[in-house]
Amino acid sequence: MQILIFIPARGGSKGIPGKNLVELNGKPLIQYTLETAQELMGNTKYEWVPFISTDDEEIASFCESRGFEMEYKRPKELATDKSPMIDAIEDALKWLEQKKNLTLDAVLLLQPTSPLRKGVDTINALKQVENEEYFSIVSVTRMREHPYECIETNENGWSFLSKPDHKTAGRQDYNDNFFFIDGSFYFASVGFLIKNKTFLIEDNTQFHILNQLWPIDIDDQEDLAVAELFLS
Repeated sequence: MQILIFIPARGGSKGIPGKNLVELNGKPLIQYTLETAQELMGNTKYEWVPFISTDDEEIASFCESRGFEMEYKRPKELATDKSPMIDAIEDALKWLEQKKNLTLDAVLLLQPTSPLRKGVDTINALKQVENEEYFSIVSVTRMREHPYECIETNENGWSFLSKPDHKTAGRQDYNDNFFFIDGSFYFASVGFLIKNKTFLIEDNTQFHILNQLWPIDIDDQEDLAVAELFLS
């Protein structure tokens, strides 16, 4: 199986300016994901094609200094706040086919905002679908705050996200089948992505459960501070 390791790293970021190169425990944020990619490339069971998609010269220069080929530059129209990820992925696939004569089987999306992921978790997820030709699988983590104790407000007041039945007496009776998509990785066959334009289709996408105490998806300074605590 030939797998594109797609690492999106555009230069613009509103929550944390220059986020992909911001320092986290002594290293630029993106370096953690580059190291995961290198870890995966050490697994010779699969054929890996690492691909950093950026419009930013500084990010490109840093990735190149870490041994990654940076011939491709993401078009500006695919590097805005509102640019769909799938458009950037499809552009990368098209570029690789035209410039490198590569036709890939699957895409593994690794976002630099998940620095705590482990390569071994990704490999274990791949094993779930390695015999399938048409698939999608994403990482999930059990919800720390149970939906029975979470509320949603609306113009009429509020309501629980999920209501326990009358047999539920306390937390020990809560069911444990609530998860959230933690962003550590998204993996799908090229055929699935081209047809659906997304990694996530209800009742079609499989899940790989991660045993993370506190998964981090860095979006603001608070997330960065929490990640710093875990890594220090």
